[in-house]
Formats: sequence, structure tokens, C-alpha cells
Amino acid sequence: MDGGVRVIGWVLVLVLAAVAALTLDPEWLGRVNDDWAGLTTTYPVNQVIALRPLLAGVFAVSAIIVLVVGVVRKVGFHGGNRTLVLGLVLAAVAVGHGWFLWDRGLDNRAELTADPGLRPDDPGDGSLTVLSYNTRDGDTGVDDIAAAAETNGVDVLVLTETSAELADQVAAFLAGGGESFQVFTAAAGEDVTGATAVLVSSSLGEYVQTTGPATELGAVRVEPATGVGPVVVGVHVVPPASDNTDRWLRDLRAVRGLCTDRGPAGLVLAGDLNATLDHAPLQDLGRCTAAAVDGGVGGIATWPARLPSLIGSTIDHVLVDGDSFETTEALVVDRGDSDHRGLVVRVRPVDQTS
Repeated sequence: MDGGVRVIGWVLVLVLAAVAALTLDPEWLGRVNDDWAGLTTTYPVNQVIALRPLLAGVFAVSAIIVLVVGVVRKVGFHGGNRTLVLGLVLAAVAVGHGWFLWDRGLDNRAELTADPGLRPDDPGDGSLTVLSYNTRDGDTGVDDIAAAAETNGVDVLVLTETSAELADQVAAFLAGGGESFQVFTAAAGEDVTGATAVLVSSSLGEYVQTTGPATELGAVRVEPATGVGPVVVGVHVVPPASDNTDRWLRDLRAVRGLCTDRGPAGLVLAGDLNATLDHAPLQDLGRCTAAAVDGGVGGIATWPARLPSLIGSTIDHVLVDGDSFETTEALVVDRGDSDHRGLVVRVRPVDQTS
């Protein structure tokens, strides 16, 4: 009887250990069997995997508790082997989640270095600075947005949940500082949640708005008519709530499609994607790279802003064509009362001669 109990106990430990390890990347199951793929996009797993910092903390606390219990049982009752093994596995999983965050980057800064600029008449090193911010209809106000742009020498602003009126106000504010911006907007419905704006510095040359990806919320695509700038796409993907997971997936596939071979060369795609790099559609970005990761801040949460920056979810992104651009700097900014933080990245053209 005791032998049977021990076997059941070890089986339970192995099952719990396997489930814990699987939280590091649930898509591992898909590599074993194709029918098991897509777990990271299945509700409610898609909600849990988005909170890797919280998972790291939960597993760390759980490991401490289980290890303490195991030590007590080992010392006082000559048992506890299974408990100790489980505790060590939980500790390893906590370290694994922490390593993912550290590897993506946790080294934020106050501002970027001086902007080398990207100008038709004086291209410098060709650097381009991009700001992506979900302003939640002006909770990050004109002053806050303009300050983040001016301080860091921003050339392109992608503002989600931002009305055309607010975008025009930001452009007017920046014009007062001597920098002219073209404003492009799109709106899905009457709610500002579906409003997206892209502001492009006139110093990059003339831009025109073209057809953006087929997403349910606002999407803006602009291309250079003249000048030296990239193709810019600003997007806002619907959130992955239980009743709209299919719509969320369709949006992500449309966005990711721009990073495949059929997408434009020299692409800069930014916005609130409502997904992390742990969700299957963003695990393989094709030609694109995540500028926040390359810039050393990809582990810092952009939502919700009310929580510390090391707790939460990184769902705001700037993706760039890795064949055309390399990231040199990045930072996460927190201004105003939006529920999101902003992401600022600086990229420069890849040296095609090397």
C-alpha cells in the first residue's frame, strides 16, 4: 500500500513539474504534436502567458514555500523527497521566466542620446526615431506626447486610441518648436478605441497614405512619395478577451503578414498589438525584429501603467525590417494617465556593403 502511495505521489510531482515547465513556452506541445499547437492563443492561456513577470514571481514564492515544507519534512519526519524535488523544479521555472525577461532587456533609461537625424539634405547616419504610444484618448496629453517626442528627437509617432483632433493638436504643438509633422489617421467606428494616428516629420520628405492591414481597429499605412523615410504602419489589435479570441488572431495574422516575404521592404510597424512575444503569432516575426528587445528594454511592461514597470505585460511594440534596419537604442516612457507606457526606439539603416 505504501509503495502504491509513493508511486502516485511521484506521478503527481512529475505532472505538476511538467505543467510548471510548460508555462515557459506552451508551444513546446506543438513541437511534439501539431494538433497541440496554438495553446498560447487559446483562452485563458493567452491571458496567463502574457504576464511572464507575474509568473516569475508566483513560481518563486511557490518554490520557497514548497522547499521550506520539504526541508521541514526531511529534517523532522525523514520524508519530503518528492516535495523537495517539486520545489527545485518550481525554482528552476521561476529562474527560467526571469531569464526570459532579463534576456529581452530590463535596462531602461531616462532619454535617448542626441539624435543624429535622418534628413534628405543631411542624412547623417540615417537614424530614425519612432515613438509608439496608446494615449487612451488623451490621458497621455498633448504636452506629454510632445515632450517625449522632442526630448528624444522622434521622427515618427504612432498613436493608438488617439483621435484625429488630438493628433492635429500634437502636430501643432510640435510645430511651435520648429518641427513640422504630416498627420495621417484612420478610425474604425465612432469609439476612439478604434482611432489610430501616424505623424511623420516633414524632414523625411512627403508621405502618402495607402491601404493598411485588414484589422478591426484603426490601422494606418503611409509610404514615402519623396524623401528617405521607411514604409510606416500604425496598428491597434483587438484585445484577446474570451469572446473575441478569433478576431484577435485574425488581426495578429494580418499584422504579422507584413513581416513575411509579401510585406514591404524597409518596414517600420508600431502600435498596441495586444500580444507579447510569447504568443505564437509573434514568436516568429519573419523578416521583422522587435526593436525593444534589440534596444535592451523588451522585458519591461508597457501595460498596465499603474503597476511597476517590471510587473505586467509587454504588448506595445515597434517591429522593423531586420534586413533594412538595426536598433541602436530604446526606452520605455511613462507620462500622463494612460493605462499604457510608450515605447521609443532608434534604428539606423543596415550597412548593405558589409
